[in-house]
Amino acid sequence: MPARLVNGNSGRVTATRAAHRAIKALRAAHGRPVMFVQSGGCCDGSDPMCFPGGEFALGEGDMMLGVLDGGTFHIDADLYEALGRPRFVLDVEEGTPGGFSLAAGDGLRFVTRIEEPAESRLPAYSPVEEQIMKAAVVTHLGKPLEIQELPVPEPGPGQVLVRMEASGLCHTDIHAAHGDWPVKPQPPFIPGHEGVGPVQAVGEGVSTDLVGWGHRPDGVWGRVAIPWLGSSCGTCRYCVSGWETLCESQVNSGYSVDGCYAEYAVADAGAVVPVPEGVSSFDAAPLTCAGVTTYKAIKVARVVPAERVAIFGVGGLGHLAVQYARLVGGFVTAVDLEPDKLGLAHKLGADQIVNARTHDPVEEIKKAGGADVAVVLAASAKAFEQAYRSLNRGGRLVMVGLPADNASINVPIFETVLSGISVIGSIVGTRQDLSEVFALHAAGRTQVIAEPRRLEQVNESFDEVLGGRAEARLVFEF
Repeated sequence: MPARLVNGNSGRVTATRAAHRAIKALRAAHGRPVMFVQSGGCCDGSDPMCFPGGEFALGEGDMMLGVLDGGTFHIDADLYEALGRPRFVLDVEEGTPGGFSLAAGDGLRFVTRIEEPAESRLPAYSPVEEQIMKAAVVTHLGKPLEIQELPVPEPGPGQVLVRMEASGLCHTDIHAAHGDWPVKPQPPFIPGHEGVGPVQAVGEGVSTDLVGWGHRPDGVWGRVAIPWLGSSCGTCRYCVSGWETLCESQVNSGYSVDGCYAEYAVADAGAVVPVPEGVSSFDAAPLTCAGVTTYKAIKVARVVPAERVAIFGVGGLGHLAVQYARLVGGFVTAVDLEPDKLGLAHKLGADQIVNARTHDPVEEIKKAGGADVAVVLAASAKAFEQAYRSLNRGGRLVMVGLPADNASINVPIFETVLSGISVIGSIVGTRQDLSEVFALHAAGRTQVIAEPRRLEQVNESFDEVLGGRAEARLVFEF
Protein backbone atom coordinates (compact mmCIF):
# COMPACT_ATOMS: atom_id res chain seq x y z
CA MET A 1 0.00 0.00 0.00
CA PRO A 2 1.21 3.57 -0.65
CA ALA A 3 2.57 5.39 2.39
CA ARG A 4 -0.41 7.73 2.90
CA LEU A 5 0.38 10.14 5.75
CA VAL A 6 -2.96 11.06 7.26
CA ASN A 7 -1.71 13.19 10.15
CA GLY A 8 1.82 13.72 8.90
CA ASN A 9 2.50 15.61 5.69
CA SER A 10 -0.93 15.60 4.08
CA GLY A 11 -1.68 19.15 2.99
CA ARG A 12 1.94 19.95 2.09
CA VAL A 13 1.12 20.75 -1.52
CA THR A 14 -0.77 23.63 -3.08
CA ALA A 15 -1.32 24.95 -6.58
CA THR A 16 -1.38 28.28 -8.34
CA ARG A 17 -4.64 29.53 -9.77
CA ALA A 18 -3.44 28.76 -13.28
CA ALA A 19 -2.69 25.18 -12.21
CA HIS A 20 -6.14 24.84 -10.61
CA ARG A 21 -7.76 25.92 -13.86
CA ALA A 22 -5.68 23.38 -15.80
CA ILE A 23 -6.54 20.57 -13.37
CA LYS A 24 -10.25 21.31 -13.62
CA ALA A 25 -10.04 21.34 -17.42
CA LEU A 26 -8.26 17.96 -17.43
CA ARG A 27 -10.74 16.53 -14.98
CA ALA A 28 -13.62 17.66 -17.20
CA ALA A 29 -11.94 16.20 -20.29
CA HIS A 30 -11.15 12.82 -18.71
CA GLY A 31 -14.25 12.60 -16.51
CA ARG A 32 -12.19 11.74 -13.42
CA PRO A 33 -9.62 13.33 -11.08
CA VAL A 34 -5.97 13.73 -12.07
CA MET A 35 -3.25 12.06 -10.02
CA PHE A 36 0.21 13.64 -9.77
CA VAL A 37 3.25 11.55 -8.85
CA GLN A 38 6.81 12.75 -8.43
CA SER A 39 9.62 10.23 -7.95
CA GLY A 40 13.39 10.12 -8.06
CA GLY A 41 13.40 8.89 -11.64
CA CYS A 42 10.69 11.10 -13.05
CA CYS A 43 10.86 12.39 -16.57
CA ASP A 44 11.70 15.87 -17.82
CA GLY A 45 13.46 17.34 -14.80
CA SER A 46 11.13 18.77 -12.22
CA ASP A 47 7.93 17.84 -14.02
CA PRO A 48 5.61 15.54 -12.10
CA MET A 49 4.27 12.49 -13.85
CA CYS A 50 0.60 13.23 -14.35
CA PHE A 51 -2.05 10.64 -14.98
CA PRO A 52 -5.82 10.59 -14.90
CA GLY A 53 -6.83 8.40 -11.95
CA GLY A 54 -6.38 4.70 -12.53
CA GLU A 55 -3.73 4.83 -15.24
CA PHE A 56 -0.72 4.63 -12.96
CA ALA A 57 -0.02 2.27 -10.06
CA LEU A 58 1.57 3.85 -6.99
CA GLY A 59 4.64 2.25 -5.51
CA GLU A 60 4.88 1.02 -1.93
CA GLY A 61 7.18 3.91 -1.04
CA ASP A 62 4.92 6.63 -2.42
CA MET A 63 3.06 8.82 0.04
CA MET A 64 0.29 11.37 -0.45
CA LEU A 65 1.03 15.02 0.31
CA GLY A 66 -2.36 16.49 -0.47
CA VAL A 67 -5.49 16.76 -2.59
CA LEU A 68 -5.80 19.21 -5.48
CA ASP A 69 -9.31 19.71 -6.89
CA GLY A 70 -10.23 16.11 -6.12
CA GLY A 71 -6.96 14.64 -7.46
CA THR A 72 -4.01 13.50 -5.36
CA PHE A 73 -0.35 14.44 -5.28
CA HIS A 74 2.12 11.70 -4.33
CA ILE A 75 5.89 11.67 -3.89
CA ASP A 76 8.49 9.00 -3.28
CA ALA A 77 9.03 8.96 0.48
CA ASP A 78 12.85 8.72 0.27
CA LEU A 79 13.01 11.63 -2.16
CA TYR A 80 10.78 13.70 0.10
CA GLU A 81 13.08 13.13 3.06
CA ALA A 82 16.16 13.90 0.94
CA LEU A 83 14.62 17.23 -0.10
CA GLY A 84 14.07 18.21 3.53
CA ARG A 85 10.31 17.55 3.75
CA PRO A 86 9.39 20.76 1.86
CA ARG A 87 6.07 22.20 0.80
CA PHE A 88 5.40 22.04 -2.95
CA VAL A 89 3.64 24.34 -5.37
CA LEU A 90 2.17 22.90 -8.56
CA ASP A 91 2.30 25.40 -11.41
CA VAL A 92 2.08 25.58 -15.20
CA GLU A 93 4.49 27.09 -17.70
CA GLU A 94 4.86 27.24 -21.45
CA GLY A 95 6.34 24.11 -22.99
CA THR A 96 5.72 20.54 -24.05
CA PRO A 97 6.23 17.83 -21.42
CA GLY A 98 8.32 14.78 -22.14
CA GLY A 99 8.09 11.14 -21.16
CA PHE A 100 4.92 10.20 -19.31
CA SER A 101 4.01 13.64 -17.96
CA LEU A 102 0.73 15.20 -19.02
CA ALA A 103 0.28 18.48 -20.86
CA ALA A 104 -1.68 21.16 -19.04
CA GLY A 105 -3.40 22.36 -22.22
CA ASP A 106 -3.07 25.58 -24.22
CA GLY A 107 0.61 24.94 -24.86
CA LEU A 108 1.39 24.60 -21.14
CA ARG A 109 2.97 21.88 -19.02
CA PHE A 110 2.82 21.20 -15.28
CA VAL A 111 5.87 21.86 -13.12
CA THR A 112 6.45 21.49 -9.39
CA ARG A 113 8.57 23.79 -7.29
CA ILE A 114 9.77 23.74 -3.71
CA GLU A 115 7.94 26.59 -2.06
CA GLU A 116 9.83 29.49 -0.57
CA PRO A 117 8.02 31.77 1.92
CA ALA A 118 7.63 34.66 -0.53
CA GLU A 119 6.83 32.35 -3.44
CA SER A 120 3.77 30.96 -1.70
CA ARG A 121 1.85 34.19 -1.85
CA LEU A 122 -0.73 33.99 -4.59
CA PRO A 123 -1.85 37.24 -6.22
CA ALA A 124 -4.50 39.14 -4.33
CA TYR A 125 -8.04 38.81 -5.62
CA SER A 126 -8.60 40.97 -8.70
CA PRO A 127 -12.19 41.97 -9.48
CA VAL A 128 -11.10 42.67 -13.07
CA GLU A 129 -10.62 38.93 -13.71
CA GLU A 130 -13.81 37.53 -12.19
CA GLN A 131 -13.53 33.96 -10.94
CA ILE A 132 -16.42 31.56 -10.57
CA MET A 133 -16.91 29.06 -7.76
CA LYS A 134 -19.29 26.23 -7.01
CA ALA A 135 -21.49 26.60 -3.92
CA ALA A 136 -24.43 24.88 -2.22
CA VAL A 137 -27.10 27.54 -1.66
CA VAL A 138 -30.23 27.64 0.49
CA THR A 139 -32.70 29.42 -1.77
CA HIS A 140 -35.80 28.77 0.36
CA LEU A 141 -36.01 27.51 3.95
CA GLY A 142 -37.00 23.86 4.05
CA LYS A 143 -36.26 23.25 0.37
CA PRO A 144 -33.35 21.23 -1.10
CA LEU A 145 -30.13 23.16 -1.54
CA GLU A 146 -29.09 24.18 -5.05
CA ILE A 147 -25.59 23.79 -6.48
CA GLN A 148 -24.86 27.11 -8.14
CA GLU A 149 -21.96 28.82 -9.86
CA LEU A 150 -21.29 32.15 -8.19
CA PRO A 151 -18.57 34.80 -8.37
CA VAL A 152 -15.71 34.19 -5.92
CA PRO A 153 -16.29 36.74 -3.12
CA GLU A 154 -13.85 39.59 -2.64
CA PRO A 155 -12.39 39.97 0.88
CA GLY A 156 -13.42 43.27 2.44
CA PRO A 157 -11.54 45.27 5.09
CA GLY A 158 -10.34 42.98 7.86
CA GLN A 159 -11.27 39.84 5.93
CA VAL A 160 -9.48 36.92 4.30
CA LEU A 161 -10.43 34.79 1.31
CA VAL A 162 -10.03 31.07 2.02
CA ARG A 163 -9.86 28.38 -0.65
CA MET A 164 -11.80 25.48 0.81
CA GLU A 165 -10.16 22.06 1.08
CA ALA A 166 -12.71 20.49 3.44
CA SER A 167 -15.99 21.52 5.05
CA GLY A 168 -17.79 19.47 7.67
CA LEU A 169 -21.53 18.89 7.85
CA CYS A 170 -22.98 19.91 11.21
CA HIS A 171 -26.58 19.32 12.26
CA THR A 172 -26.78 23.08 12.78
CA ASP A 173 -26.40 23.48 9.00
CA ILE A 174 -29.56 21.42 8.58
CA HIS A 175 -31.41 23.49 11.18
CA ALA A 176 -30.29 26.63 9.32
CA ALA A 177 -31.42 25.33 5.94
CA HIS A 178 -34.79 24.27 7.35
CA GLY A 179 -35.34 27.42 9.45
CA ASP A 180 -35.89 25.31 12.56
CA TRP A 181 -34.86 27.85 15.20
CA PRO A 182 -36.62 30.99 16.45
CA VAL A 183 -34.04 33.32 14.85
CA LYS A 184 -34.06 32.28 11.20
CA PRO A 185 -31.40 32.97 8.56
CA GLN A 186 -32.44 34.88 5.47
CA PRO A 187 -32.16 33.10 2.09
CA PRO A 188 -30.36 32.97 -0.18
CA PHE A 189 -27.30 31.99 1.86
CA ILE A 190 -24.47 29.46 1.89
CA PRO A 191 -24.39 27.27 5.04
CA GLY A 192 -21.33 25.73 6.71
CA HIS A 193 -19.07 26.59 9.64
CA GLU A 194 -16.43 23.85 9.58
CA GLY A 195 -14.34 25.11 6.67
CA VAL A 196 -10.60 24.56 6.31
CA GLY A 197 -8.14 25.74 3.67
CA PRO A 198 -5.33 28.14 2.80
CA VAL A 199 -5.75 31.91 2.68
CA GLN A 200 -5.75 33.03 -0.96
CA ALA A 201 -6.12 36.80 -0.58
CA VAL A 202 -6.62 39.44 2.09
CA GLY A 203 -8.63 42.62 2.39
CA GLU A 204 -7.56 46.05 3.47
CA GLY A 205 -5.83 46.17 6.84
CA VAL A 206 -4.85 42.48 6.88
CA SER A 207 -1.22 41.40 6.62
CA THR A 208 -0.32 39.65 3.38
CA ASP A 209 1.76 37.25 5.50
CA LEU A 210 -1.47 35.28 5.91
CA VAL A 211 -1.59 34.44 2.21
CA GLY A 212 -0.52 30.92 1.24
CA TRP A 213 2.31 29.65 3.41
CA GLY A 214 3.24 32.82 5.27
CA HIS A 215 5.12 33.50 8.50
CA ARG A 216 4.08 35.29 11.67
CA PRO A 217 6.04 36.01 14.85
CA ASP A 218 4.08 33.28 16.66
CA GLY A 219 4.60 30.61 14.01
CA VAL A 220 3.82 29.48 10.48
CA TRP A 221 0.44 29.84 8.83
CA GLY A 222 -0.57 27.24 6.29
CA ARG A 223 -4.29 26.60 6.53
CA VAL A 224 -6.97 28.22 8.65
CA ALA A 225 -10.29 27.04 10.04
CA ILE A 226 -13.51 29.06 9.73
CA PRO A 227 -15.60 28.35 12.87
CA TRP A 228 -19.19 29.04 13.90
CA LEU A 229 -18.17 32.33 15.52
CA GLY A 230 -17.69 34.43 12.39
CA SER A 231 -16.86 37.59 14.33
CA SER A 232 -17.56 39.37 17.59
CA CYS A 233 -17.41 42.98 18.75
CA GLY A 234 -14.12 42.53 20.61
CA THR A 235 -14.96 45.16 23.23
CA CYS A 236 -17.86 43.86 25.37
CA ARG A 237 -17.33 42.23 28.78
CA TYR A 238 -17.56 38.77 27.21
CA CYS A 239 -15.05 39.41 24.44
CA VAL A 240 -12.45 40.98 26.71
CA SER A 241 -12.77 38.15 29.26
CA GLY A 242 -12.21 35.33 26.75
CA TRP A 243 -15.88 34.43 26.31
CA GLU A 244 -16.39 35.86 22.83
CA THR A 245 -18.88 33.08 22.09
CA LEU A 246 -21.35 34.94 24.37
CA CYS A 247 -20.96 38.28 22.57
CA GLU A 248 -24.41 39.71 21.80
CA SER A 249 -23.09 41.28 18.60
CA GLN A 250 -21.60 38.09 17.19
CA VAL A 251 -21.94 37.05 13.56
CA ASN A 252 -22.21 33.34 12.77
CA SER A 253 -20.67 31.59 9.77
CA GLY A 254 -23.18 29.93 7.48
CA TYR A 255 -26.10 31.50 9.35
CA SER A 256 -25.97 35.28 9.43
CA VAL A 257 -23.20 35.42 6.79
CA ASP A 258 -22.32 33.05 3.96
CA GLY A 259 -20.39 30.00 5.10
CA CYS A 260 -18.20 27.17 3.89
CA TYR A 261 -20.31 25.03 1.52
CA ALA A 262 -18.40 26.59 -1.36
CA GLU A 263 -15.03 26.43 -3.06
CA TYR A 264 -14.14 29.81 -1.55
CA ALA A 265 -15.34 31.72 1.50
CA VAL A 266 -14.54 35.06 3.10
CA ALA A 267 -14.04 35.25 6.85
CA ASP A 268 -13.02 37.73 9.51
CA ALA A 269 -9.23 37.62 9.82
CA GLY A 270 -9.47 37.83 13.60
CA ALA A 271 -11.84 34.88 13.87
CA VAL A 272 -10.06 32.22 11.81
CA VAL A 273 -7.78 29.78 13.65
CA PRO A 274 -4.50 28.36 12.26
CA VAL A 275 -4.49 24.61 11.59
CA PRO A 276 -1.18 22.97 12.59
CA GLU A 277 0.76 20.81 10.14
CA GLY A 278 0.00 17.66 12.11
CA VAL A 279 -3.76 17.93 11.48
CA SER A 280 -5.15 17.10 8.03
CA SER A 281 -7.78 19.40 6.54
CA PHE A 282 -10.21 16.46 6.51
CA ASP A 283 -9.83 15.96 10.27
CA ALA A 284 -9.65 19.67 11.06
CA ALA A 285 -13.10 20.32 9.57
CA PRO A 286 -15.13 18.32 12.16
CA LEU A 287 -12.82 19.48 14.96
CA THR A 288 -13.70 23.09 14.09
CA CYS A 289 -17.20 22.62 15.49
CA ALA A 290 -17.93 19.09 16.71
CA GLY A 291 -14.54 18.92 18.41
CA VAL A 292 -14.44 22.35 20.02
CA THR A 293 -18.11 22.15 21.09
CA THR A 294 -17.71 18.89 23.00
CA TYR A 295 -14.28 19.87 24.33
CA LYS A 296 -15.81 23.04 25.79
CA ALA A 297 -18.70 21.06 27.28
CA ILE A 298 -16.28 18.81 29.17
CA LYS A 299 -14.32 21.88 30.24
CA VAL A 300 -17.30 23.75 31.69
CA ALA A 301 -18.49 20.54 33.41
CA ARG A 302 -15.25 20.58 35.47
CA VAL A 303 -14.85 16.82 35.20
CA VAL A 304 -12.31 15.37 37.61
CA PRO A 305 -10.70 11.91 37.41
CA ALA A 306 -12.93 8.93 38.31
CA GLU A 307 -16.18 10.84 37.87
CA ARG A 308 -18.80 9.17 35.70
CA VAL A 309 -19.67 11.15 32.57
CA ALA A 310 -22.80 10.18 30.65
CA ILE A 311 -22.78 11.21 26.98
CA PHE A 312 -26.31 11.30 25.52
CA GLY A 313 -26.02 11.07 21.74
CA VAL A 314 -23.04 9.38 20.07
CA GLY A 315 -22.42 10.65 16.57
CA GLY A 316 -20.52 13.50 14.99
CA LEU A 317 -20.21 15.28 18.34
CA GLY A 318 -20.63 12.37 20.72
CA HIS A 319 -17.73 10.27 19.45
CA LEU A 320 -15.41 13.18 20.26
CA ALA A 321 -17.09 13.87 23.62
CA VAL A 322 -16.34 10.27 24.65
CA GLN A 323 -12.66 10.88 23.94
CA TYR A 324 -12.42 14.24 25.73
CA ALA A 325 -14.17 12.86 28.81
CA ARG A 326 -11.67 9.98 28.91
CA LEU A 327 -8.72 12.37 28.44
CA VAL A 328 -9.55 14.11 31.73
CA GLY A 329 -9.97 10.80 33.56
CA GLY A 330 -13.72 10.31 33.46
CA PHE A 331 -15.51 6.95 33.38
CA VAL A 332 -17.76 7.22 30.32
CA THR A 333 -21.28 5.98 29.73
CA ALA A 334 -22.45 6.35 26.13
CA VAL A 335 -26.20 6.52 25.44
CA ASP A 336 -27.74 6.27 21.98
CA LEU A 337 -30.52 4.59 20.02
CA GLU A 338 -28.33 3.04 17.31
CA PRO A 339 -26.25 -0.11 17.95
CA ASP A 340 -23.60 0.95 15.40
CA LYS A 341 -22.97 4.22 17.20
CA LEU A 342 -22.79 2.47 20.54
CA GLY A 343 -20.29 0.06 19.00
CA LEU A 344 -18.20 3.05 17.92
CA ALA A 345 -18.34 4.47 21.45
CA HIS A 346 -17.13 1.13 22.82
CA LYS A 347 -14.20 1.11 20.36
CA LEU A 348 -13.28 4.61 21.50
CA GLY A 349 -13.10 3.49 25.13
CA ALA A 350 -16.56 4.01 26.65
CA ASP A 351 -16.85 2.06 29.91
CA GLN A 352 -20.59 1.50 29.61
CA ILE A 353 -22.94 1.62 26.64
CA VAL A 354 -26.71 1.94 26.90
CA ASN A 355 -29.19 1.44 24.09
CA ALA A 356 -31.98 3.87 24.98
CA ARG A 357 -34.29 2.15 22.50
CA THR A 358 -34.28 -1.11 24.47
CA HIS A 359 -33.27 -0.04 28.00
CA ASP A 360 -34.11 2.82 30.34
CA PRO A 361 -30.86 4.83 30.46
CA VAL A 362 -31.69 6.28 33.87
CA GLU A 363 -31.96 2.81 35.43
CA GLU A 364 -28.83 1.56 33.66
CA ILE A 365 -26.74 4.57 34.71
CA LYS A 366 -28.01 4.37 38.29
CA LYS A 367 -26.99 0.69 38.39
CA ALA A 368 -23.45 1.77 37.50
CA GLY A 369 -23.43 4.31 40.34
CA GLY A 370 -25.14 7.29 38.73
CA ALA A 371 -23.69 10.11 36.66
CA ASP A 372 -21.66 12.96 38.08
CA VAL A 373 -21.86 14.75 34.74
CA ALA A 374 -24.39 14.31 31.93
CA VAL A 375 -23.62 15.93 28.57
CA VAL A 376 -26.62 16.00 26.22
CA LEU A 377 -25.78 16.21 22.52
CA ALA A 378 -28.99 14.65 21.21
CA ALA A 379 -31.65 16.99 19.79
CA SER A 380 -34.41 15.40 21.86
CA ALA A 381 -36.13 16.85 24.93
CA LYS A 382 -36.55 13.31 26.29
CA ALA A 383 -32.79 12.83 26.35
CA PHE A 384 -32.41 15.98 28.48
CA GLU A 385 -34.99 14.72 30.97
CA GLN A 386 -33.30 11.32 31.18
CA ALA A 387 -29.91 12.95 31.65
CA TYR A 388 -31.19 15.08 34.53
CA ARG A 389 -32.73 12.07 36.30
CA SER A 390 -29.51 10.05 35.95
CA LEU A 391 -27.46 12.54 38.00
CA ASN A 392 -26.00 11.99 41.45
CA ARG A 393 -26.12 14.64 44.17
CA GLY A 394 -23.81 17.46 43.13
CA GLY A 395 -24.19 16.41 39.51
CA ARG A 396 -23.87 18.74 36.50
CA LEU A 397 -26.23 18.67 33.52
CA VAL A 398 -24.54 20.20 30.46
CA MET A 399 -26.97 21.17 27.69
CA VAL A 400 -25.46 21.28 24.19
CA GLY A 401 -27.98 19.84 21.71
CA LEU A 402 -30.67 22.18 20.38
CA PRO A 403 -34.04 20.53 19.61
CA ALA A 404 -35.75 22.01 16.58
CA ASP A 405 -38.94 22.98 18.44
CA ASN A 406 -37.21 25.10 21.12
CA ALA A 407 -38.27 22.47 23.66
CA SER A 408 -38.05 22.80 27.44
CA ILE A 409 -37.79 20.37 30.32
CA ASN A 410 -39.18 20.41 33.84
CA VAL A 411 -36.48 21.08 36.43
CA PRO A 412 -37.88 20.38 39.92
CA ILE A 413 -36.70 23.21 42.17
CA PHE A 414 -36.79 21.31 45.47
CA GLU A 415 -34.77 18.35 44.17
CA THR A 416 -32.31 20.57 42.30
CA VAL A 417 -31.58 22.74 45.33
CA LEU A 418 -31.32 19.95 47.92
CA SER A 419 -29.22 17.75 45.62
CA GLY A 420 -26.93 20.61 44.60
CA ILE A 421 -27.47 19.95 40.90
CA SER A 422 -26.15 22.43 38.33
CA VAL A 423 -27.75 23.01 34.93
CA ILE A 424 -25.24 24.46 32.46
CA GLY A 425 -25.66 25.68 28.90
CA SER A 426 -22.56 25.27 26.76
CA ILE A 427 -22.21 26.73 23.26
CA VAL A 428 -19.28 25.88 20.94
CA GLY A 429 -15.89 27.14 22.11
CA THR A 430 -13.50 30.05 21.74
CA ARG A 431 -10.51 30.47 19.44
CA GLN A 432 -8.27 29.38 22.30
CA ASP A 433 -10.39 26.27 22.85
CA LEU A 434 -10.09 25.37 19.16
CA SER A 435 -6.32 25.84 19.25
CA GLU A 436 -6.20 23.38 22.16
CA VAL A 437 -8.40 20.91 20.25
CA PHE A 438 -6.03 21.07 17.27
CA ALA A 439 -2.99 20.63 19.54
CA LEU A 440 -4.47 17.51 21.15
CA HIS A 441 -5.25 16.00 17.75
CA ALA A 442 -1.81 16.83 16.37
CA ALA A 443 -0.36 14.99 19.36
CA GLY A 444 -2.39 11.89 18.47
CA ARG A 445 -4.72 12.07 21.49
CA THR A 446 -7.97 12.01 19.50
CA GLN A 447 -9.48 10.31 16.47
CA VAL A 448 -11.92 11.84 14.01
CA ILE A 449 -14.42 9.39 12.57
CA ALA A 450 -15.76 10.85 9.34
CA GLU A 451 -16.69 9.96 5.78
CA PRO A 452 -15.93 12.04 2.67
CA ARG A 453 -18.66 13.42 0.45
CA ARG A 454 -18.84 15.66 -2.62
CA LEU A 455 -20.61 19.00 -2.40
CA GLU A 456 -23.05 17.79 -5.07
CA GLN A 457 -24.23 15.20 -2.51
CA VAL A 458 -25.31 17.83 0.01
CA ASN A 459 -29.02 16.99 0.02
CA GLU A 460 -28.41 13.23 0.23
CA SER A 461 -25.94 13.92 3.04
CA PHE A 462 -28.57 15.89 4.96
CA ASP A 463 -30.89 12.89 4.64
CA GLU A 464 -28.15 10.58 5.94
CA VAL A 465 -27.72 12.68 9.07
CA LEU A 466 -31.44 13.10 9.69
CA GLY A 467 -31.99 9.37 9.21
CA GLY A 468 -29.20 8.47 11.65
CA ARG A 469 -27.31 6.62 8.91
CA ALA A 470 -24.07 8.60 9.25
CA GLU A 471 -21.74 6.81 11.68
CA ALA A 472 -20.26 10.08 12.86
CA ARG A 473 -19.30 13.14 10.77
CA LEU A 474 -19.61 13.76 7.02
CA VAL A 475 -17.05 16.04 5.36
CA PHE A 476 -17.29 17.67 1.95
CA GLU A 477 -13.97 17.59 0.12
CA PHE A 478 -13.06 20.08 -2.61
